[in-house]
Amino acid sequence: MAVLASVVTVVLVLFLVVTLIAAAAFYSHVNKKSPIDAVALPLAPSPKLEGVYARNTLLQSASKLGTGKLLQPEDIAADPSGKLLYVSTSDGWVKRVHLSDNSVEDWKHVGGRPLGLAVGASGEVIVCESSQGLLKLTEDNIEILATEVDGTKLKFVNAAAIANDGLIYFTDSSTKFTLENFWFENFEGRPNGRIVVYNPREKSTRVLLKDLYLPNGIAISRCQQFLIFAETTAARIVKYHLHGDKEGQTEIINENLPGFPDNVHYNDKGSVLYVGVIGERDVLVDLLWKLPFVKKVLVLYPFIRAAFDKSPKKGRVVVMDESGKVVKVYEDPAGKVVGFVTVGVEVDGWVYVGGLRDDFIGRVKV
Repeated sequence: MAVLASVVTVVLVLFLVVTLIAAAAFYSHVNKKSPIDAVALPLAPSPKLEGVYARNTLLQSASKLGTGKLLQPEDIAADPSGKLLYVSTSDGWVKRVHLSDNSVEDWKHVGGRPLGLAVGASGEVIVCESSQGLLKLTEDNIEILATEVDGTKLKFVNAAAIANDGLIYFTDSSTKFTLENFWFENFEGRPNGRIVVYNPREKSTRVLLKDLYLPNGIAISRCQQFLIFAETTAARIVKYHLHGDKEGQTEIINENLPGFPDNVHYNDKGSVLYVGVIGERDVLVDLLWKLPFVKKVLVLYPFIRAAFDKSPKKGRVVVMDESGKVVKVYEDPAGKVVGFVTVGVEVDGWVYVGGLRDDFIGRVKV
């Protein structure tokens, strides 16, 4: 028996040694091969699913517009007339939806992957095409406005807002990763993003804010006093004061979102903001954000990440006031009709939603 016990002990020790060697080898392999330099990024607590956040199925009543013609509609912008919607799609088009009959027009093919849209006072459409830069579309022309800032190439142009004085504020979500590697930026957890200002009179760009956590959707207040933008990786909404007593200051107005914010748009009255919120925060997601090595593994082995990604199975748009208080939530909690929703806009008593799973935009009553 003593001999048998000794043999078992030796086997267990050998097993432990081999396991430790294998674990050390795997740890070294992941750190060497993973494309991200991940750090811990603790998030503020996510909200309880009660009150305004209580589950609802408002988006499951959405009617579908443009089915098959609007591939992965990432952003939607309303024409000032309220008669048209501009939609950015994954096949490189900016399309127009005519609200009189809900017909879809292939308007301008810009190539690449157009993301954020903004419509100017003269009807021009500003397009964020992540690889080309900041574009301006008119009926007769496609013009590239900006491809770099401070001598560095714009790498991940994402969303834009136009001020009354003509300045264009836009997000460059990462100075390190491109759109194709969106998840790298999200999982790395470092502030690689910035907000840039384009001056059309001088045809110049300058950095307004830097060290941001994947800045995404952006909007300017009707009073023109401040910007409101999303930091996707940090799951929060931030206000930046352009003028007034707080000029140059930033303040976090909501860091308790149930997912990760994407596009941000004021309603047609300029009174509330519609924020597309992707994914679902829970205990596991918030823990993951604190574990750099696990994030490296998930980026290196995307099939593992895909197994846990809930984004395609949920659609959510959050409505908040300018203080960051959430006043309403539109949901499809199981993704039965819409999923992976990135944008919501309100036009003439209707809410239009789009996202990265579907080939249409949805419409529900306010």
